[in-house]
Amino acid sequence: MLKFLAWRLLQSIPMLFGLVTLVFFLSRLLPGDAASVFMTPGISPAVAEQLRSQFGLDRPLLEQYLAWLVSVGSGELGYSLVYSAKVTDVLLEVFPNSLLLGVAALILETTLAVLLVRLAVRHVGSRLDRFISNATLVAYSLPSFWIGIMLLLAFSFWLKVFPSSQMYSIGIREADDATRILDVFRHLVLPALTVAIPGSALLARYIRTGITETLRQEYVVAAIGMGLSRAKVFRQYILPNSIGPAISVFGLEMGMLLSGVLVTETLFAWPGIGRVAVMAIFARDYPMILGCTLLGGILVVIANLIADVARALIDPRVHLR
Repeated sequence: MLKFLAWRLLQSIPMLFGLVTLVFFLSRLLPGDAASVFMTPGISPAVAEQLRSQFGLDRPLLEQYLAWLVSVGSGELGYSLVYSAKVTDVLLEVFPNSLLLGVAALILETTLAVLLVRLAVRHVGSRLDRFISNATLVAYSLPSFWIGIMLLLAFSFWLKVFPSSQMYSIGIREADDATRILDVFRHLVLPALTVAIPGSALLARYIRTGITETLRQEYVVAAIGMGLSRAKVFRQYILPNSIGPAISVFGLEMGMLLSGVLVTETLFAWPGIGRVAVMAIFARDYPMILGCTLLGGILVVIANLIADVARALIDPRVHLR
């Protein structure tokens, strides 16, 4: 196990290096630069050049890239031009917010997927099973921003049940702990549902497909014919042999959610990594763009590593190499 973990972590280093290198040079293709964002129409060319020199944007591109690599090697991700703070400090401040949204979405996603699969498996081949199959396909195909807008229209603007944006209500920080927790929960429901609906549809399809295929296997039919209870057959034979692909999908979803969901956090003005990344792109805040990319890549690698280990522990046919 330790050898596998060490080998996978070593393999992730060139992948992360390639990712940030690609993002570094692609971000420079955006029109304008960070200095132009802070310029007013009447600014003099001398002041504009001074801003570029202050930000290091007048240096050759390769020199900027090498300087950033040296900074990363020393444990610093650079200085954010928008937030006027270290990139590391900004990411540490917003990461708990993305973590909260990601964990809530994962819990909802898993719960919805399990409920759908239980209904479908109990009525395999029925109209309900076909309806769930078609509904999950449609739900997964819908864009996240459309789902979020529909949830906002229904539950925020029409029914006025949940807030439309942000993480806290104005003035709530002076309230007691229970009131603040409830307020955060109310702000969390809609963005978590926006992420969970398509994710649960995909997860449910993978789990259902795996279970229905495993049900047809001869060893399952033999186990049932030997008189074993269906609960024991499901727990010991069906589930370990059918849930592997779903675990891989879940690992990928977990990494993406914890690294921030760009569209959802932007749509609901949720103060997480995804929203910070979008703001950095519009502001040409190159150090922040690279910091968000590196953190997101690390989280995806870790999440997939956890999924691989979990799949090997559940399915004895999978070997860690």
